[in-house]
Amino acid sequence: MTMPPTPPQTVGTQPRTADEVNNLVGTHLRTFCNSKVTVNQDHEWLATTDLKAAPYYFSADQETLIKSAIADLDTALDAIDMTFISRIVGMF
Repeated sequence: MTMPPTPPQTVGTQPRTADEVNNLVGTHLRTFCNSKVTVNQDHEWLATTDLKAAPYYFSADQETLIKSAIADLDTALDAIDMTFISRIVGMF
């Protein structure tokens, strides 16, 4: 008779070693840094783009809403102290 394998001691993605913690945290922080750059690029592009004109045709209120949302998010992300985040992901 064949016995089924023993189930794992943990369920989910709880890291069990220092390497797993480093990889998990590093992945999250690199993803955050990439998102921060992307939001900044979007903010710079939106600042010079008329969304009311072709090919977008947004209303003035819609344009203001979109531009304000990205500008506020970009400002908030820029306010984050990147000292330790940069150290952890290896960007000096």
